[in-house]
Amino acid sequence: MRENGPNFVSPRRPRRVNTFVVLIVVGLALLVLPAAGFVALRVAGDLTQRMQQVVGGGNVNATPLAPLSLPDIGLWQGQDRITILLLGIDQRPEEDATTARTDTLIVLTLDPQTDTAGMMSIPRDLYVPLPDHGQDRINTAHVYGGTDLAKRTVEYNFGIPVQHYARVNFAALTSLIDLVGGVEIYNEQDINDQSYPDDNNGYAPFVLPAGWHTLDGATALKYARTRHGDSDFQRVRRQQQIIMALREKLRTTDAATKILPQLPQILQTLSGVVQTDLNTVEIAQLILLAKDIPDERIARVVLDETAVQPWTTPQGGSVLIPVRERVRELREQLFNPAIAQPAAPSAPSAPAEPGRIQIQNGTQQLGLAASAKAYLESKGFVVEGVADAPQAYQRTVIVDYKGKQQLMRQLANDLDVPLTSIATVPDPNNPLDALVILGDDYVPK
Repeated sequence: MRENGPNFVSPRRPRRVNTFVVLIVVGLALLVLPAAGFVALRVAGDLTQRMQQVVGGGNVNATPLAPLSLPDIGLWQGQDRITILLLGIDQRPEEDATTARTDTLIVLTLDPQTDTAGMMSIPRDLYVPLPDHGQDRINTAHVYGGTDLAKRTVEYNFGIPVQHYARVNFAALTSLIDLVGGVEIYNEQDINDQSYPDDNNGYAPFVLPAGWHTLDGATALKYARTRHGDSDFQRVRRQQQIIMALREKLRTTDAATKILPQLPQILQTLSGVVQTDLNTVEIAQLILLAKDIPDERIARVVLDETAVQPWTTPQGGSVLIPVRERVRELREQLFNPAIAQPAAPSAPSAPAEPGRIQIQNGTQQLGLAASAKAYLESKGFVVEGVADAPQAYQRTVIVDYKGKQQLMRQLANDLDVPLTSIATVPDPNNPLDALVILGDDYVPK
């Protein structure tokens, strides 16, 4: 049995390079990029120019492609669920992209019938059967058989038919995030990574305290790449967090106006680092199909600590064995997001199960936590206590301890805060389901 793929050595960059950068660009295009008016081409043209400056290997000297005409794009004609495997490859300068290891694997799915979508992150050290290649880490499937074997491996192990793929390499996350003015994220715990790698086989310490931050592109990349002090599961959660934060920024500002007509030029610029079997018109149609799906109908799933067991192979490798029953449960969550149903006008909007929460006041407004306590108790939540937050908060945050997605979504809805305010901090021993820290954006009910 293979223990792992070939050992690739980079002369320029440490092994820890995270290739989820362009994956975000493609993921937004395929799943979560909102259509924000399509009124002027300035932003898309600027984005294309910025990408040309930072993406190596792109077809930057080619004759620019003509913009898409929105009336000519048409509608997505398929009625069946479509699933796309995003492969972030850890490609060295001297390597062929078709045989590089995958650093990031995310399954994207969209169902035109139910108007739902989802993304599921798969840990790269998952030890599974590879069709016709024995047992190995899932990140080696692409090494042995390219995108075809990677797709077949996902289908075989998760029962998820995969129709398409997008394979991406390191590129322009920093430029894209800087272009939209940064993204707002809630960092769940202090980060002090003194061994974060630089570009010269050395270190560039990365420090980020807990709390809300507006991250520029370079800092967002570090936030997504760091593994210090936590697990790979938290790293992939941070990746999903940045995807949703970028979506929120694009949806609530005019930064993304006119990006769709320039999609041919953008993909042309990224041709050296993005390969997909979807053509430009298909991608545009999927954007139009997905643009109106609300956050609560997009499932965010991670094959996390509850779905795997650590194991040491006979060769001494540390891998993760899937807990099949739990994996099936998470797959169902991917296909069927827990959508909170609106209550009838005459019925109370109590949660399906009593949510046990604590409330902290992160503002200077006296009595805000007590007011929120009374309001949430009227909604059926059990409030264990109120207190002052240890620091000021500009934005409200909901710290989810138990992974009860539907409950957290209803809590965010009742507080009238976006779903991006939910931060997942798994703590199965905590008697609370969630901690609510009220920020300056909270409006008393």
